[in-house]
Formats: sequence, C-alpha cells, structure tokens
Amino acid sequence: MKAVSRQSTIYDVARLAGVSSATVSRFLNEPDRVAQEKRDRIQSAITELNFVPKADAVAKARSAYRKIGVVAPFFTQPSFMERLRGIAAVLSAEHYELVVYSIDTMEDLVNYVQMLVNTQRLDGLILLCVQLPADVLDLLRGASFPVCFVENEYEDFDCVVVHNLQGGQKAAQFLCEKGCKKPGFIGEKSMLEYAVNATEERLRGFKFYCANNGIVIPENHIWLGEFSEGSLDEGITKFLEQEDLPDGIFCSSDVIAARLIRIALTKGISVPKQIRVIGFDNIDIAEYIGLTSVNQNLEESGRMAARLILMRIKDRERGSVVMKVPLSVIERETTGR
Repeated sequence: MKAVSRQSTIYDVARLAGVSSATVSRFLNEPDRVAQEKRDRIQSAITELNFVPKADAVAKARSAYRKIGVVAPFFTQPSFMERLRGIAAVLSAEHYELVVYSIDTMEDLVNYVQMLVNTQRLDGLILLCVQLPADVLDLLRGASFPVCFVENEYEDFDCVVVHNLQGGQKAAQFLCEKGCKKPGFIGEKSMLEYAVNATEERLRGFKFYCANNGIVIPENHIWLGEFSEGSLDEGITKFLEQEDLPDGIFCSSDVIAARLIRIALTKGISVPKQIRVIGFDNIDIAEYIGLTSVNQNLEESGRMAARLILMRIKDRERGSVVMKVPLSVIERETTGR
C-alpha cells in the first residue's frame, strides 16, 4: 500500500529549527519580535520542509485571497501616491484588494517578505523602488504568488523599469538646447540601503551628457543632501548664496524643484530669467506651478505593474516580462518657453 506523504506542521519546523512552536508562530505573524539568528533558522526549516501554515493552506485551496500587496519605502511621497493610483485603478476594476506595506529599514523589508512568502496570504506582490540581497530574491523566486518589481530589474521577475540615467541625460539635453552654459544639480542623497539609488543615477546621466558636450560641472554647482525639511531648505539656501550661480538647475524631483523655486524667489532670483529649473517625476504639482519636468509616467507605470501581476496570476508558466517606462520632458514656464 502506497504511503501518503504527511504535510509538515509547525511542530516539525520548531523541531528542525531548535526553537519552540510558539516562536515559530511568532515568526510567521510578527517576525520583528524574533531574534535574527532564530529567524534564519526558522526560515531555513520552513524552506527545507516546504511548510505552509494549515489555515492558509486550507484557505488557499478553497479560493484566491483576491489581495495584491505593495511594498514601498516612500509611502508618503507624492510620486508614490501617483504610482499607487495607477495600481489601484487596475486592481479595483478586477475586484482585487490592495494591501500596502510601508518600510523604513532593510529589516522591515526582509521581515515582510519572509512573512508574506511563508503565510501565502496574497495573490501577488508589487515592490516599488527597492533593491534586495540575493537570499531574499531567492526566497521570492520560490513564492507561491507572482512578484513584480517597479523601477528596478531582476532576473526571473516581471519588471517595470525606469531608466533614471536616461532621465538625467534628457534633462541635460533639454537645458543645453535652451542655451544653458553652466548647468547645476540639486538632489536628495540616496541614504537607504534598501532603496533604488535614483538620484545618483539621474545625476550620473546629467553629468555624462554635459561632459560629452564639453561641459564639466564644477562641484559647487552640485548639491546632494538629506530630504528632511530643515536640511533641504538650508542646503538650497547656501547653494543660492554663491556668487557664481548656474544658469540652469536640474532637480532630482519636482518636490525639490518647487522648494528651490520658492527659496530663489525670496532671494530675488528670477526663474527662469536668471535660472532655468527642471524637475523630475511630473507629479500633479508640476502643472500647477508651471514646472518643466521629466515625465516618468508614474500612474501608467503603476498600471503596467498591476497588469503584469494579473497576467501572471492567469498564466504562471509564461516567461518573465520587462517593460520600460517611456521618459520625456514636459516643457513649462520655469525654463522659459
């Protein structure tokens, strides 16, 4: 008589990991309350035993959860909200619930990924603007649900890619064609280990285009700093107090560009007569204040990601898809028409 394979239990996981069943339960529901060394052992045991919590296995067999998760490091940023708007529009039309996981540390990110993969309480997961270590990527490759990255590209995953370097080149080209001879850059320094280094990539593309056209940007015409309100305003203020100012400034986001314009006006510096200003993202505020901006189609990129997830839910066997977000400069008053 053929033996029936037994489903692994929480007690099997605890035994293999050398911890109590209560600790395994805590790891599944509140991983941040379990020490890292124990988390690693429990995760290894779960992977080895192919363990699925009983209640979740029953629910998964009965029906889909109709829930899509979104992990994001910039929950309150306007650019995130516009991208989320695109995701929500597609998912709500298909009657999927959207669950947002906001992260502040790499530990938060890893904990959420482990919890979601182990409990399998989602039908799909979208990760915005994050970069992950190899072991976490391997964990996601073994997930029961499809995964899509936005603004980054990883092998074996559906991805919606934003070429920040190309965006910086487009900004430089636009300013140069407007006659700027002394371009400058103001941006938020990427200080988060789990986030895509978008600012640095935009600056790299900006400098690359300028160098190829015989323009070397001096260090005093580049400012990278913290995004906190006090630090940003202080940095912009000092930047604008230079005797030799750039005649065109590319800001790594529209929010920073708006702050720059406000501070410049308080100092009697005319935009665009003395300094042309271009931002990045093309969020709603750009149109309201007449800001020229590199449009990265935030809402549409969210729609792309949601569509990829839904397509993958219907067909798990198809090859991974990489979609590139088209970038373009939307010209408005801050660069002089």
